[in-house]
Amino acid sequence: MSEDKIDYASRAQKALLGVVREVIAEAAEKGLIGQHHFYITYRTQDQGVVMSDKLRAAHPVEITIVLQNQFEDLTVEEEHFSVRLSFNQQPETLIVPFAAISKFYDPSVAFGLMFEDEEFDDVDDLDDTIFDDDNEDSVFVSQARSDQETDEKPAGEVISLDSFRDK
Repeated sequence: MSEDKIDYASRAQKALLGVVREVIAEAAEKGLIGQHHFYITYRTQDQGVVMSDKLRAAHPVEITIVLQNQFEDLTVEEEHFSVRLSFNQQPETLIVPFAAISKFYDPSVAFGLMFEDEEFDDVDDLDDTIFDDDNEDSVFVSQARSDQETDEKPAGEVISLDSFRDK
């Protein structure tokens, strides 16, 4: 097999990150459409990631956030997005470079993407599932306030990914 001088894997990953950027930008502009909502897993130690030291200490490798019912100030730039979420009733603004995203999943339509970490040399090293059954990562769920809802802010809670998996 000859050497890939065109770097198809990198180009494909960049294009798929563009899809993620577009749907997050659309959600920022118009709100979430229908039942769509996003699970976004990102590497917490990647360059450009901004989050509190406390949250990073609790999730030193990766964290999964859910943009569904409660989020504020979602903005999208060329290289990153930022969003304000509440963790244990404490608001926090996260800045997430698109390059730090490792998984993106919209369970409403069972659409998911898994992105190669720069440390992987081969796409075959990646799992072929979005959320591995043995994964014990926690998900921070933040519920969004719409204009129709009250000013009461529900607290985020930590839940297991197992509760979202089809059995």
